[in-house]
Amino acid sequence: MKIRLLVLFVGLLSISAFSQNEQPVFKQSKEFPAFALLQVNKTILTPAKIKKNVPTVIIYFSPGCEHCLHQMDSMMKRSADLKKYQFVMATYQPIEELVDFNRKYQLTKHSNFYTGRDTNYYLPSFYQIRNFPYMAFYDKAGKLLSTFEGNMSVDNMIKRFNKHI
Repeated sequence: MKIRLLVLFVGLLSISAFSQNEQPVFKQSKEFPAFALLQVNKTILTPAKIKKNVPTVIIYFSPGCEHCLHQMDSMMKRSADLKKYQFVMATYQPIEELVDFNRKYQLTKHSNFYTGRDTNYYLPSFYQIRNFPYMAFYDKAGKLLSTFEGNMSVDNMIKRFNKHI
């Protein structure tokens, strides 16, 4: 009887220990993800190729998602207010859809926007993304501030950065 209780107790401890380690990668390290995104010009965008010491939002989206388009519409209307931040926009959709998205929003005119295709499907598992758009906010040192799923006003985006200054 004592052996059965001991086995049951050890089993319960091991189950609780394993369940505590199931946090998404981004919560374990809080470091900037090591993504590699295929850009429309066929070059690879990595964290080393974006500006340093600039607050950054990584946005995972789909170019055909209505919520994502609404988010982008509101950001473009307030693009002047977002100039001191940079945005890395990643999608899993075909590169042709990203080309159309970049053209629609004239992103070549916005040096603080980077877009690319997540060909390795790295970011969804890194963040455990469930809804679009997904946003991860990083301070200028590359440390995670917060994440958010869904649409967010530009004012609330700016507040996320300002409350961590």
